[in-house]
Amino acid sequence: MKKLVSIRFKKRLRELRKKRGWTQEEAAEKCGIGYKLYQLYELGMKDNPGLLNLEKIAKGYGLDVSELLASEKLKTHYTKRIVK
Repeated sequence: MKKLVSIRFKKRLRELRKKRGWTQEEAAEKCGIGYKLYQLYELGMKDNPGLLNLEKIAKGYGLDVSELLASEKLKTHYTKRIVK
């Protein structure tokens, strides 16, 4: 389970960063965390980012923590269910 969450998190970070056209350095700067730390999260080499870093990353992307952790597919699924 822990591995699956780590894989999902790293994919989500990459997805968000690429969508904005940022480098890893730019993303780290906007999120207020170190470049190497950001890189480790995106590579999936560092697992548990902790609540403080999750909040920083979410804020850097202009999201809530829940939006940061939700995949695009999941957000679309829930939006469709709520709209019905």
